[in-house]
Amino acid sequence: MRVQHLALFMPRNTPFYRRVYGFLRDAFASLDVRVSGGCGLLDEAQMQAWLAKHKPDAVFEMNRVKDEVPALHRYKIPHIAWIVDFQGRTEAQIAGSEITYFFDPGWDANYCTGGLQDWLPPGTCVQTFQPLPGALPLDVEFNFIGHIPLPWSAAELARPVAADSTLTFAELLQRYDRHLQTTREQIKTHGDLKRIIDDLLDVAGATPEPEFLNACYYNLMERTKRVQNRTELLNFALGKSKSIAIYGSDNWAQWREYRPFYRHFLDCPAELNRVHQYSRINLHDGVSFHFRAIDCLASGGLLFWYDNDEVDSEVLLGRGLHDHFDASRHYFAFKSENFEYVYQQAIEGRAMGQAIVAEVRALIAAKHTWRARAEKIIHDLAYV
Repeated sequence: MRVQHLALFMPRNTPFYRRVYGFLRDAFASLDVRVSGGCGLLDEAQMQAWLAKHKPDAVFEMNRVKDEVPALHRYKIPHIAWIVDFQGRTEAQIAGSEITYFFDPGWDANYCTGGLQDWLPPGTCVQTFQPLPGALPLDVEFNFIGHIPLPWSAAELARPVAADSTLTFAELLQRYDRHLQTTREQIKTHGDLKRIIDDLLDVAGATPEPEFLNACYYNLMERTKRVQNRTELLNFALGKSKSIAIYGSDNWAQWREYRPFYRHFLDCPAELNRVHQYSRINLHDGVSFHFRAIDCLASGGLLFWYDNDEVDSEVLLGRGLHDHFDASRHYFAFKSENFEYVYQQAIEGRAMGQAIVAEVRALIAAKHTWRARAEKIIHDLAYV
């Protein structure tokens, strides 16, 4: 289909989502596609009223699929879902959209959504994120930009998981961690993780209330992983230097070991651009081709990615940062056993700084802007 008007919705009204919405809106506008919508998902009645009033050709939503909004089916309007966060959902709940894009390079291999599905990494804006002129002062050795969940409270850990069991959440968490450690060489989907949790509860004879069970899924599948990744990453850096700046939500201030390094939440793109360049090394964890990774590269910052995949789940042709940039020149990837070696390699490699930054920005301008992502979406819609 030929799209002239796209309804675009981000999950919530936050600085991050407003920034992504604006970049995508402007990218589609440059391709003569009008965009309406905003930051915040509409409920069923609101969506129905929106479609009747604005009559878009297609709807694009981050983190919501078509089956979650029946009005979209009744209107027979093409729907594009971009799954960046599963929010505790499993394979069976990711269905119904004509196009489903996945943020993680390996997710769609384990899903059957009923429509076209593909990997969609973020783009960047090379006007917003660009090298600053002149010689820049180094503010810190390392920075990290991102969220961390709160530490577990005593009440959370002591809470029984169900009325029919004495099993506490702390015990469930311990058993879940132990199982993951003994099976760490096996690739696991969100459905696999849900089944592990269900089996642990079944063995304990525990039947949680649905609302608490859903909270368990999120806490064990998402919250624990983010905490583990980020504390491991920062502990590597702290073993090297105490010159560290952390930016993100004020949850960081609740972590005793990281509180001294926490600065504030970054909501200004210009400040984000400066932070990338005023730090010798920009730490990154999780999915390699992340929003913060591509923005940092466009800024000319030195990106240092913690590759902690036990089973190399990112090794899919064309779908990692390593397929588009040189992992020992344009950015640096390290594993737990070679942090020191890669750190030295990164410091020495950046002696050619300006030439490398120019190479990276040329690659981004050619294939990794938000306009390039909008072009792909329009191309894929032609087959719907």
